[in-house]
Amino acid sequence: MSEAFDRAQVVILSSIDWDAAWQRHQIFAAQFAEAGHEVFFVENSGFRNPGLTDLPRLRAKLQHTVFPQETSRVNSIPPGLHVIPPRILPPTTRIFRDSNRALFVPQLAAQLRHMGMRPHPLVVCYFPTATTLELLDLLAPRAVVYDCASNFRAHPQAPADFLDLERALLRRSDVVVCDSDFLFAQKRSEHGRVVQIHQGVSEAFFEAAPPSGGFKSACYYGTWGQDLEPKLLEALTAAGLSVTVSGFTKGDPPPLPPGVTRLPPARREDLVSRLQAFDVFALPYRINPFLLGVIPAKIYECLAMGRPVIATPLPSLLPLKGLIHIAETSDEWSAVARRLPETETPELRRARIALAREHTHAAEFRRFRETARAAWESAPAVLAEPQSRERWWEGKHAQAFLQGFTWIGLLYGLAKASTLLTQMVAGRILGPQQFGKANLVVAAAAFLQIAPMLGFPLALSKFPSAEPSEERRRLLISTTLSVFALWAFLCLAAFMLGHQLLATTLRVPDETLVYAIIFAFCTAVYIVVSSPLLGLRRFAQRGIAEIVYGLSAPVIMTALFLGGLRDYRVMIAALCLSLLGAAAYAGGSLRGFLRPAFDREAFKTVMGYAAVATLNLLTAACVVAPGRLLLHRCASPHEVGVFSAYFTATAQISLALLYSLSAVIVPLASSRDGQSEAWGTLRRLGLPLLLGTSVLFILTALAALFVFGRNYPLRWEWVALFAFTAALILLHGIIGAVFSARDFAGLRVSVTGNLIGGLGNVGLGWILVPAFGIPGAAAALAGSYMLGLAYYVVLAPRED
Repeated sequence: MSEAFDRAQVVILSSIDWDAAWQRHQIFAAQFAEAGHEVFFVENSGFRNPGLTDLPRLRAKLQHTVFPQETSRVNSIPPGLHVIPPRILPPTTRIFRDSNRALFVPQLAAQLRHMGMRPHPLVVCYFPTATTLELLDLLAPRAVVYDCASNFRAHPQAPADFLDLERALLRRSDVVVCDSDFLFAQKRSEHGRVVQIHQGVSEAFFEAAPPSGGFKSACYYGTWGQDLEPKLLEALTAAGLSVTVSGFTKGDPPPLPPGVTRLPPARREDLVSRLQAFDVFALPYRINPFLLGVIPAKIYECLAMGRPVIATPLPSLLPLKGLIHIAETSDEWSAVARRLPETETPELRRARIALAREHTHAAEFRRFRETARAAWESAPAVLAEPQSRERWWEGKHAQAFLQGFTWIGLLYGLAKASTLLTQMVAGRILGPQQFGKANLVVAAAAFLQIAPMLGFPLALSKFPSAEPSEERRRLLISTTLSVFALWAFLCLAAFMLGHQLLATTLRVPDETLVYAIIFAFCTAVYIVVSSPLLGLRRFAQRGIAEIVYGLSAPVIMTALFLGGLRDYRVMIAALCLSLLGAAAYAGGSLRGFLRPAFDREAFKTVMGYAAVATLNLLTAACVVAPGRLLLHRCASPHEVGVFSAYFTATAQISLALLYSLSAVIVPLASSRDGQSEAWGTLRRLGLPLLLGTSVLFILTALAALFVFGRNYPLRWEWVALFAFTAALILLHGIIGAVFSARDFAGLRVSVTGNLIGGLGNVGLGWILVPAFGIPGAAAALAGSYMLGLAYYVVLAPRED
């Protein structure tokens, strides 16, 4: 049994992040790893709703989650230890808890399993939340240790049901560990097995150089926040000491008094060399209900260095009164500092160091590990199996999909929302007539961009992920981008020479066509250059490219409006400039791939696929453009503007959502097991998706029309028709993406289904738009995509 514990995996459900000030959470985790255990350190999963002061911490967490290989850690990660930033909502409100229970907690449990966590680990919990309890249900640990190091009951932002949550965790825990006397007494009355174990001190602190002999400098190190009193540091400066605060900040910290020096955090390997330059350590904690249960993590480090410590009367520090200086008011702190030359003796220094030696990291971890071992060995022989609430997202490819869609969906969704809002505001300011002209440019560009873009984006998002080596991926991407650059230049020259013929063919003014050509090529450059990020599975960077596009568009448009422009060219110019900016970011992210190259095999692979995939662009254009062009021919730009408002509020949102979904589906459903998972999910969720998204698009239509303003009429039958059409487009597109990801035969199926939808829209629109106008254009879209779905469901061959 003892040997089994030595091989046990350990999951740390921490209440802090790995890069926070070095505390027992990281210390015990690192020591478990050093002792041969595989350790999974789950960072802070939330206790309260974050505020503006948490933005720096959240930004760092986002960086580590999005770019885990590209961002450095403040605290190095030892071998055998995995740090997991959880993608989870703070468990504070009902909707957040329900979302965590339904999706994010199961996703986290599945992520741990895919990282190698076996059933029935040892779990060490640091705070009781709904998230912690949900995760324990899914992990079914062999033993649970509740390491209670904070009096969370008195936290000012504790959830209303915190006491119930902690009682539930106490029932789940095999043993409770506390550090302070206060917490030990509190928990001993609530649990039958409570052990007091301190954090301890590293051996490195005993090797610090002795103090200089005077008492001229003082230091507080750790995290500076609202729990600390700056007036006490001011009292030390009044007593003639130079005072320094070293380390992290938290929340909205109180300002430091004049004369106090601020130093950034030091790496823990460099901490001793920094601290040995100071003569005195200060612990200026405020006395409040939350801190009653705190024993400062640094206390034994201070004692190990032998220096005098001036501290406020925290209950946990009162037993050390003979070794440290306890003072409460500013006058008392100042008086203690002035008397240090008289009160400090070599015997007192040796006594501090001797006490610290009883609480080394090794000694405290030995106690902690033996406590965990006893809980492990006393666990029942028959253990419950982990609860399975993961369902479809438990699969390997579904997990990769969720990870990709987390960032594609979050970032792309934010960007697209910004772009759509930009168009809505433009529509409100410009009015239906000018908004209709802008949408004629968009409609014509949808056809024009087919020629330069071909199927390059789909090929670049598919093939790099299947290449076995970095060099082959580099060669394939460089070849494709080189061919695209040459081809796009030739297409641009041809369009500019023949723009009058094109204007006559599309039945649009010559000026409109010129702007359409510019917009088409800006779109083509951005989409093609950013597509390799998907093939390389750099989902977050692809999402950031969308952020650059989406958030720069409203800024540029606002600047143009303020400059006095008030016609349709404002919207087109803003979109073009933002597309070029996003393309520049995507190109910068692919610096290693942007070199002229030509590989015959890569060219054949890409072009064979790209030529067929070009038909998908044609069908996409047949969704976006015919209604606008036919309404312009049969009516006027005013009707084009009204139609575009409804289309933007429903179908365009559907297309945006479809793009973010397809961006992750294509690379992940390219294998046989990925196909199996995708089709199984569609069978279960297809009809609910159609009904649910219809309701969603009704809501988006109403919200968008409110933004567009009173110049755009609200017709309930139009809202329902456009919403149902948008839901059909979304479901049709998802099925087509799964087909196209399968193989070349699947691509042909996808293209056929898309052609039915797109060309059907042209044919039905030619009949219905002249007769019924705007609702006729929406009905044409709905009818064509119902035909496309019928083909996928009834006629298309599927291999799942």
